[in-house]
Amino acid sequence: MIFQVLILTLSLSDCCTINQLQKKTRILRGNYKDVMNFHQINLISRKNTYFNGGQMNSQLNRDAIYYVNGGMGYTFCYLQDSIEIQLFKKYEINTIVLEIWDRLVDVQYDFQIYISFFDEEKQVYETTSFAGIIRIRFEDQFVDKIRIYNRGGSNYNGYLSIIKAQAFYHRYY
Repeated sequence: MIFQVLILTLSLSDCCTINQLQKKTRILRGNYKDVMNFHQINLISRKNTYFNGGQMNSQLNRDAIYYVNGGMGYTFCYLQDSIEIQLFKKYEINTIVLEIWDRLVDVQYDFQIYISFFDEEKQVYETTSFAGIIRIRFEDQFVDKIRIYNRGGSNYNGYLSIIKAQAFYHRYY
């Protein structure tokens, strides 16, 4: 009887330890939600970043319905500048999604994406690609900052214009 109680206690303690570990992992992964979302209270550097049409309507991490035209609705930076997003806390992520403004023409952009953890920066994406929605997948990483570098501008102008950005942990099977 005592042996059965001991085994039951050990198995229950193992179960609770696993649940605590799973809970901590989910928190580090932002509970599988967008960690760049406006409600996550992250900071977007204003040093080289411009919010066309007013900051609330033009933040790349907003939840609001999009209204984009030549004068509003997107975040941009000039040639050879960066948009830097400082996360509120560290998260484990493996996916970044960007919606690049296409301006209703065949716009091609040249940019790079870096992620950082305690100021150790790692490049996760480099391309010359057409505008639209771009999904970037990389190894699971702890991240506290994301930097989008406008290496070559676009064939429309020198700006890198982003409508929406998201970052999250996604399970890939």
